[in-house]
Amino acid sequence: MKMKIILNWVLAATLICGTGVFTSCNKSDAELSSKILGKWIVADLDGKACPTSWKSVVTFESAKKGYYSISEITSMTWENKTPAEVTFGKDGFTAVEEEGPYKSVLKVTVNSITDKEMKLKTDWTITGGELVILHEIFNERWVRVTDNFEQAVLGTWEAQVTEAGKPQTWRWEFKASGTYVFSLKIGDAPWQVFEDHMSDYFVDGPLLCTRWQNTVLSDEERDWWEIESIQDGKMKWTALRIDEDLTTHTETLELSKVQ
Repeated sequence: MKMKIILNWVLAATLICGTGVFTSCNKSDAELSSKILGKWIVADLDGKACPTSWKSVVTFESAKKGYYSISEITSMTWENKTPAEVTFGKDGFTAVEEEGPYKSVLKVTVNSITDKEMKLKTDWTITGGELVILHEIFNERWVRVTDNFEQAVLGTWEAQVTEAGKPQTWRWEFKASGTYVFSLKIGDAPWQVFEDHMSDYFVDGPLLCTRWQNTVLSDEERDWWEIESIQDGKMKWTALRIDEDLTTHTETLELSKVQ
């Protein structure tokens, strides 16, 4: 009922997006890092629009600090502004993150960069000890993010939807703690409040990711949206979804602020 999305695809290429501590060895390194400063989101993978569930947001806060955010269901990755160590070179950067026995190394070649977008080639490897778990190479396009809805999303929002031919009202209460409460109302019936075992969310730039688990024994589920706008008590969501035949379609949802 909560827009259940279960995707069992190959580990999304957007996991490769990592940032963190930068080191500059020469003028070219410094020039590249200064151009990259700011917040970016993955737009294209190998020339095709990136599905929302595969997207990540990368923030280069300064020449020494940065973060990345992603929710990926296959590997159960949940990263909300997570730092990683990054070293800049003349034509790109290398990002390294280690957690337990796993080591992720992302080598990025920046082919072009403007104020609004950059095109890059990524070579990403995950190892666990001596075992190579994943090796992926992609051509990507990232676009600069100018809006951050992390604070604007706080509060209670509701949307009118139709499911199985019945009008329904869906309601989300987004809390500053990074948790949320989902409620459902069908017709004139009383509100049904889901007191889930887990209900987490994060917003980074326009990317809104949620995860929930109804009981301690049930499966964890996730959903992904991009916030298109928040203005005058209205919020618009959009998402590029993947169908079972690997085609895509766009979903939209308009919500109103509950006073």
